[in-house]
Amino acid sequence: MLGQVEFLEKYNIKAEEFEKSGLNWDELIQIYMHYSTEHTRLEPVAEYIAETLRKVENVHTVKHRVKDPEHLIEKIIRKKIKRPELVFTVESYKTEITDLIGIRALHLFKEDWLGIHHFISTKWDLFENPKANIRAGDDDKLQEKFKEHNLEIVNHPFGYRSLHYLIKSKPDKQEVVAEIQVRTIFEEGWSEIDHRIRYPYDTDNPILKYYLVLFNRLAGNADEMGSFVRFLTNELDQINNLHQKELHEKNATITELELMINALKIEGDEKEELKKTIKTLRSQLTKSINSSSLSNPTTAWPYVGSIGNSETNSTFGIIGNINESAFKLGITAEVQEQMLNLSKLGSGIKIK
Repeated sequence: MLGQVEFLEKYNIKAEEFEKSGLNWDELIQIYMHYSTEHTRLEPVAEYIAETLRKVENVHTVKHRVKDPEHLIEKIIRKKIKRPELVFTVESYKTEITDLIGIRALHLFKEDWLGIHHFISTKWDLFENPKANIRAGDDDKLQEKFKEHNLEIVNHPFGYRSLHYLIKSKPDKQEVVAEIQVRTIFEEGWSEIDHRIRYPYDTDNPILKYYLVLFNRLAGNADEMGSFVRFLTNELDQINNLHQKELHEKNATITELELMINALKIEGDEKEELKKTIKTLRSQLTKSINSSSLSNPTTAWPYVGSIGNSETNSTFGIIGNINESAFKLGITAEVQEQMLNLSKLGSGIKIK
């Protein structure tokens, strides 16, 4: 471990602040030595938790780390400077520093958090109630959802958005506390950059702060866009499925028409004319099937209303049934005219 002067200089900690904290450097060395032996024991625990989370639905990526001994000492110093009432000894440091094991579970869409939350809450005992870090101005409905599931809302000063869980694990006789952070991939990208820029220098530079805030907003907008794209895809899937169902129904109706025409006892020329019209209908249906897709749902089978009239439909029962089936198809103006001709033709058919 570095000497006191070198350590404080490396981590940009002011010597006078360290002195005011009341920390004893020799005590910190003892904590460092003790934790260095614990570090090896914690690594397999972190791997087990991470591997368990990788199997959870909607978890995209899992990262884990065991805190480096030097970084532990840095964190102890910073916490003591901010909260002088805290006491750090070899016996107590693991109670005060709860992220010796750190796990990050990342998901694609911001609404995926709920399933991951249910898994963590039921898989492990919690050391304390989980927290939802939000940025001021975040969606009220989402905050209410967090509260419904017993998450404590925390307005993070730097705008971090993530869910924090402290879980208890007991790989041997000694219980271990691990921190799990759950956030979107976009939030992870922003927080990594923010951490890289802000923490090594503990900077309060107003220009950097302004740009990091803008970056935070962009990450939030990206999450919103991702959720909307998912919603849009689901909507288009439903539209496409509906169109496909209707097209299949129309195809069945045309097949029914074909069977009815074949059953008619009419002259050859008249029957061929009917078959020609049915062929045109099926051609139109094929074009609609080929043109209806998620990429252009508006080209799906057009709905244009009824065709024909009651007088021609009622001339003969069979012809009326043919037209009644045909009216279900919803076809183009061109085919409407052909079907109208079919109705007129049917009015003069003589059944032998």
